[in-house]
Amino acid sequence: MQTILNNNAPVAQGIEQLPSKQWVRGSIPRGRAISTVIFFLLVLILISNTLKAEEPLELFLGGNESEAIEIWKEQSILGDIDASYALGIIFYDSDVTGLCRRIDDSFCKENFKTGIKFFKIGHAAGDPRATYALGEHYDYFRKYKKAFKFYLEAAEKGVPEAQFNTASMYEHGDGTKKDLVQSVRWYLQCNESKLCLQKEDGISDLIEQLSDEEYAKAKSFVKKDQIVINIRLSSVKKNNL
Repeated sequence: MQTILNNNAPVAQGIEQLPSKQWVRGSIPRGRAISTVIFFLLVLILISNTLKAEEPLELFLGGNESEAIEIWKEQSILGDIDASYALGIIFYDSDVTGLCRRIDDSFCKENFKTGIKFFKIGHAAGDPRATYALGEHYDYFRKYKKAFKFYLEAAEKGVPEAQFNTASMYEHGDGTKKDLVQSVRWYLQCNESKLCLQKEDGISDLIEQLSDEEYAKAKSFVKKDQIVINIRLSSVKKNNL
């Protein structure tokens, strides 16, 4: 189930998922976050308007969006994947945030395609955040086989949202063969982060369909010490030019 908010796929809503929000099966559409998150981002921009900073993220949130974007463009040309990721987020979702109504930038001519271009740059460079964003893009447009491919890759690299969505696709057989062992495995892996709330009680209906051996197998795949990847805009590092 997906809730369409506009004619584009608002990746930034997934990217800006509130840290306190936990994902529970059936509570939110796969690949999409709650609609209030976009308002959270806009509020950040408004309340930070008086910031005087030289870091691109702080500039961007402080209302100096054009200046921040120019810095990110320079960094991206130099191969900075954080800069490419930031550009991917803000231009992919610019229709929702109204970015291109506030600034005059050549990237706004094809804002949606610009976002995809930068996500592909990041993915090619091995950025799991960009990989997840591509998965969410294809999921939104119901290209489930492509979405699953990107979700699974991002899940294996430690993106909790990707782990949740991979589990969901294995559970329902979307884009891949239905596999409850793998579904339980990825729900449990996601639960190792603060994002998910898929303890045994939350997926008891799935566990009941597994044999003891299958459940043990699912648990054996879970990595207790996996580094959790933050996919929010706040994950981009400071200006290092």
